Amino acid sequence: MYTRPLLWILLLFILLTEVLLQEYEDDYEYDMYEEAKRPENCSTAEGIRGGHVTYSEWGLPGSVLTFHCRPGQYPHPVSYRLCGADGQWSPMRANHRLLSQATCKNVMCPAQLQLDHGDFWPRDQWFRVGATQSFSCHEGFTLSGSAQRNCTISGKWTGTTPICDNYAEDCDDPGIPPGAQRRANQFHIGEKVTYMCNVGLDLLGSSERVCLESSEWSGSPPRCQGAMTYDSPSDVAAAMSGSLAGVMDVFSPDSKRKETVSYGRTINVAEGSRLNIYILLDTSGSIKQKDFNAARDATMALIRKLDSYEVQIKYHILSFASESIDIVDIRDSALSGSTADVLYYLREFDYNSHGNKTGTNLFAALQRVNEMISFFKTNRATNHFDETQNIIIIETDGYSNTGKNPLAALQNIRGVLGYLNGSEEHAHETMLDVYVFGIGDNLKREQLNALASKKSGERHVFIVESFEALGKVFNSIISDKSVTMCGVAQEDDYKNDPVYNKPWHVVVSLTKVFSCFGSIVSENWVLTAAHCFAKASTENVPQNVEIHYGFPKENVAFSKKVILHPQYNTRALRHRNVSEFYDYDVALVQLNKSIPMSWVARPICLPCTVPASRALKRANLTCQQHRKELLAHRETAAFFIRGKRNPARKETLIQTQSQRRGCVENAMKTLTEPTDVTVEEYVTDRFLCSRGSSGYSDAFSCKGDSGGSLFLQKKKRYFQVGVLSWGITDVCQQIGRNRVPPHARDFHIDVFQILPWLKQHLGKDVQFLPEIP
Repeated sequence: MYTRPLLWILLLFILLTEVLLQEYEDDYEYDMYEEAKRPENCSTAEGIRGGHVTYSEWGLPGSVLTFHCRPGQYPHPVSYRLCGADGQWSPMRANHRLLSQATCKNVMCPAQLQLDHGDFWPRDQWFRVGATQSFSCHEGFTLSGSAQRNCTISGKWTGTTPICDNYAEDCDDPGIPPGAQRRANQFHIGEKVTYMCNVGLDLLGSSERVCLESSEWSGSPPRCQGAMTYDSPSDVAAAMSGSLAGVMDVFSPDSKRKETVSYGRTINVAEGSRLNIYILLDTSGSIKQKDFNAARDATMALIRKLDSYEVQIKYHILSFASESIDIVDIRDSALSGSTADVLYYLREFDYNSHGNKTGTNLFAALQRVNEMISFFKTNRATNHFDETQNIIIIETDGYSNTGKNPLAALQNIRGVLGYLNGSEEHAHETMLDVYVFGIGDNLKREQLNALASKKSGERHVFIVESFEALGKVFNSIISDKSVTMCGVAQEDDYKNDPVYNKPWHVVVSLTKVFSCFGSIVSENWVLTAAHCFAKASTENVPQNVEIHYGFPKENVAFSKKVILHPQYNTRALRHRNVSEFYDYDVALVQLNKSIPMSWVARPICLPCTVPASRALKRANLTCQQHRKELLAHRETAAFFIRGKRNPARKETLIQTQSQRRGCVENAMKTLTEPTDVTVEEYVTDRFLCSRGSSGYSDAFSCKGDSGGSLFLQKKKRYFQVGVLSWGITDVCQQIGRNRVPPHARDFHIDVFQILPWLKQHLGKDVQFLPEIP
């Protein structure tokens, strides 16, 4: 009678067992599937013959294996490998063959293979580091360039390319770089020369050049570059023949130089011109986040520096992988023309914005630039299309591997600008410059070279070793060495150098033992303190003054005239028991010969002048607005120069508004005799007071620092707001014996308060604003 229930129980048990077995099998299959999908670590037992290996992230997927060799050697065939999701390092190829072992090879320099009308020895094809090759010319030909060159550890030669020339033809001999051979030896107008690099070298620049009617050669000078050879920042600076900044200055609106001069620089900025700068950042799969961050930082530093100069710039910045993404849209004038906004959007851009689309579609990026340029052409008058120079900067670690040929997009850009009907070297493209920066060793240099502009005597393609080096390269391109604008210092390269970070600073020497400081305010004038020369303006003022400027110290200018402020008189309050009173303590030294403007000697910006308005990037500013722009806060960070032997820039705080009272009140401690003089009478409104603030210990001046500039920085330019006059105590005498007194204060003549006097004497050299209070 219980058989049927037992049978049902048995059947239910069998069913449950089958269900559990099926779930187990499904879980097992899922685990096997997940195990198959799980990425494996790459081996950390790799090696390189003659060197050693380091790993990032211990061989996890996405980590980098880096090969290291001794100085004078390089890893072959690659310098690094990437760990894939399959647990395998990226393959190593040389001449299309897979290699299993990396090797450290010796750095070699390509030899001079050809010297027309001359001899060279030895005649090897490659030279080791330290080797020398020598050159001489046949009778009737003159050697230009180096007679002897040494192979350096970077795989490059010292000196310059040797050329033997008799100067009998229309164009000079254009030379033959190491590692290259040249066809055609006639240099008449219309004649063509072609270059070919030796096996293992890539040709950068123009492979073909033509002798033009101007007796100059078309195209960019060629060079043959090895696979592991890179352009250093100094190479780039030399190739750019100076600086973009120098060109911007020479042709800035306040320039008085009207003659036409060839400066040999790549970006020629005409007076009142405009720049549209397109920056293309590679964010493809091979670009790791740290490398992207380095490229972004370098680009931001470039933009900040460009903001210093007096041209109108708008930016379009895009990121490209399999597709392009706008970071800053140049059509938004308010955004693209604001440096602060451009930097903000560039800084906030998400590295992961492209998702898994990791190809390198340079065509798409350049085609986007073409769309922007076409947009501006639709209303060319309103958009100043014909007066705007277009600069394209490409930063990439490889070459295009998706999309169409990027040269097609460049052809479209040239068509929009009207540059299709010209020579293939595009030397006539005055309003277009294409710079290409290839980073690393996994590059197709031939394609990168094809993208870059090739203008006569100029270089637009550079191969950089790493993304970290890119920032140094950009700073070299925008070198400040040639700048003569006011208030520019060689900040990035020489931040702590006592010469280059304050080129307006001079020593005013009256005798061998007595001197003051001063500041260059124009090539013919120096501003300093009056008490360096006399107790009052009515006294006989010494006129034999030496001005020591720049570097080395042998740079000396001599005074033509010394002018003290007519209201300067240290005895003015003596009848009220004030022995020394330094109101209007300023003097001007007129030089008998102009100081040559350079990166070690150039003027500081004076407020309420047209150059200062341009430096502030604000048109139509009034003098009151200058003061608000420079001294708006109760405490304003500023600098002065301290020390004779090694003058250093020191930071202080200028106290204004409600803070000023607390700063000046200690000045009364210097009065040793009974007096009815008030603080306001003793420390007049013509003084700026500097000191520390709560929780902040200020720098202090020393005896002998008088006459130096009190200056501050705005938009990477420097403005003088004061002239150091006196201090409450000579703190420097107490160092090492007592603690610095907390009430130490410095007082400076406020430049804003002496502007009428400055304009009276400097008006022919410096353009002041129309209304000076």
